[in-house]
Amino acid sequence: MFARVQLLLQRTVAVATLILLATTFAWSGSYKVLHSFNVKSMNPSSGLVADKAGNGYGTTAAGGFHNGKGGTVYEISPTTGFHLIYGFSGPDGMQPQGNLTIDDAGNLYGTTAYGGSNSKSCNNQGCGTVFMLSPPTNGGAWTETALYSFSGEDDGGNPQAGVILDSAGNLFGTTENGGNLQAGTVFELSEGDNGQWTETVIYSMSDGAFPLGGLTFDQLGNLYGTTSLFGGGAGTVFQLSPPQSGGTWTYDRLYSFGAQGGNDGLSPAAGVVIDSSGSLYGTTTVGGDFNQGTVFELAPGQDGQWNESILHSFAGGTSDGANPQAALVLDEAGNLFGTTLAGGGKGCFVGCGTVFQLSPSEGGQWVERHFSFPGSNHLGAQPTSSLLLNGKRIYGTTTRGGSQGSGVIFQISE
Repeated sequence: MFARVQLLLQRTVAVATLILLATTFAWSGSYKVLHSFNVKSMNPSSGLVADKAGNGYGTTAAGGFHNGKGGTVYEISPTTGFHLIYGFSGPDGMQPQGNLTIDDAGNLYGTTAYGGSNSKSCNNQGCGTVFMLSPPTNGGAWTETALYSFSGEDDGGNPQAGVILDSAGNLFGTTENGGNLQAGTVFELSEGDNGQWTETVIYSMSDGAFPLGGLTFDQLGNLYGTTSLFGGGAGTVFQLSPPQSGGTWTYDRLYSFGAQGGNDGLSPAAGVVIDSSGSLYGTTTVGGDFNQGTVFELAPGQDGQWNESILHSFAGGTSDGANPQAALVLDEAGNLFGTTLAGGGKGCFVGCGTVFQLSPSEGGQWVERHFSFPGSNHLGAQPTSSLLLNGKRIYGTTTRGGSQGSGVIFQISE
């Protein structure tokens, strides 16, 4: 049902000739709701990850314990359907927002935006956690371990995105708040010989501020991410290079949004993906030709400068999506897939959102097609998460809609 997504591909784009070619034709495939969420587990803001057996895993920001505000982790199986595998209660975390990461042993890693052992911090809501869920043994239940509780001080607070793993088993992520200037952090969690996890802030935001998206590694171990504000404009794309001989990570701002009066995009809320040539692809929530958000590419130049190109400016309304919140997915053919929170139809006041595909074509043009959520017939609405690809099938979630109005898991087939 699900499969791991390979994000790296071999492709070269003639950036200088990129121009926008938007289309409005409908998705040719079929749409299916696999699960409608209810009050026990509701409002998924993350996408799905897959294990080796083809089971999908995700989080919801609400439902569970703590008066239904704790959030949950769930599994959806191609053979046994939907299963709620964990509900957060507060001290162990509360309101997971980002995607999960899975290791070779089947352990799930994620973050919660609130909760944790520092319950009196962050307006008495807790400043969030990094957690691990270990799969059941001998027919038991999943086991949750809070690996770290943020204090909201120099160590960071309120992570909105998930974490990623390096080859040594270390976890890396971002926090929206905390740090030396209360503008967010990039952190690393490492497990010691005693089984305890130690947090290290590898960068405290002082250029851009308030990172909402996750991180991406390249083949050299460099980290890439975004900030939603500042950096000389309205958000940034940054690179952190690993330390040499026990030193510190080196920060480099690759691009600052707003340099072109907003036409280049404003306020990214998600991380970036990288191809084998080193180009980065991402989204901004607003800005662009119609101020409805963009899909952009950053390509490294021979002079060391990074060059931005807008691959698509969202138009909103009934003909296009608007306000993308999630990271992109890159397939082996070089197509980009993503979601928009709004646009695409007449429902939900500003449209119920879309699933879109951008494909490179001859002459460096990019062609868009999309599926619009209708906002009726319990089909789901307002996706804010990234997608999972498996051959000619696309899997994702919506935060609203469905038979209970609490979101859905969906499948689109070619």
